[in-house]
Amino acid sequence: MSMPAPDISGGAQGTGAESANTDALLRLLDRPVSAADLRSAADDAALPADTGERGRIGIVLFGLEGETLALPANFVRRVTPFAPAVRIPHRSSGVLRGVCNVRGELVLCADLRRVLGLAPRETEDSDALRTMVIGPASASWAFEVDALHGIGRINPDALAAAPLTVEHSLGAFVIGLTEVEGRAVTVLDGERILAGFRAALS
Repeated sequence: MSMPAPDISGGAQGTGAESANTDALLRLLDRPVSAADLRSAADDAALPADTGERGRIGIVLFGLEGETLALPANFVRRVTPFAPAVRIPHRSSGVLRGVCNVRGELVLCADLRRVLGLAPRETEDSDALRTMVIGPASASWAFEVDALHGIGRINPDALAAAPLTVEHSLGAFVIGLTEVEGRAVTVLDGERILAGFRAALS
């Protein structure tokens, strides 16, 4: 189940108890998302599918360059508030951005935009950015995303093939397209992403 915030801004404005309930809900939705909330969401997506969802897998949805992308939840170790990268002298260039401190752990940091062939981020505002950590604990990689959109469950056998325009812009990293609660989602291959990051070390 994905977790987009419902749109409650439209329609007629209630009075009395209805207005109070709406105000309380708005305050709840506007609260900052803590690192614990993000970890809990990723952990929940990684749980085995229920009996009624046999064959479905969890995915973590995130924003990049105005697109909604996703990775299988079993590749995602954690999602945290933005952790800036520190350059490695004579090594940080291209895909490899350096290392970042993620909750006390130093993790190699890569530029997912460059791997996917997307344009560099234009804005310097880091308030909405998140850092995602993927891969095994012994060989993790971190990268920044524009926003976290939540989690969802999909049937990988029902993914639609990516059109040529998507394949050309994202290279060989797309495994298919799906829709989560009305949102078009491009699902990436976690193994290929990790391989692209590791190539930066060679």
